[in-house]
Amino acid sequence: MYILGVLIAIGSAVAFAVIGALTIWGGLSTMRTEVSRDYLRTRAGAGTRTSTSLLVGLPLLITGAFGILAALRMLQVAFGLG
Repeated sequence: MYILGVLIAIGSAVAFAVIGALTIWGGLSTMRTEVSRDYLRTRAGAGTRTSTSLLVGLPLLITGAFGILAALRMLQVAFGLG
């Protein structure tokens, strides 16, 4: 039963790590392509660019970081380190 729990914890840690990494990668890709294209089309000012970067980028980074941190914590629990 212990081994089954460890395998489930490792599998969920991998899933959380993948979701966190994809969130960060997709967010950065969107910030580089779609948001910058919108800046050019609307001729956005510096304040708009800064607020958009904070309001879009910060939640993406926080979400991705929490996913990766959750994966690390699950691995610690799976291997009996936490």
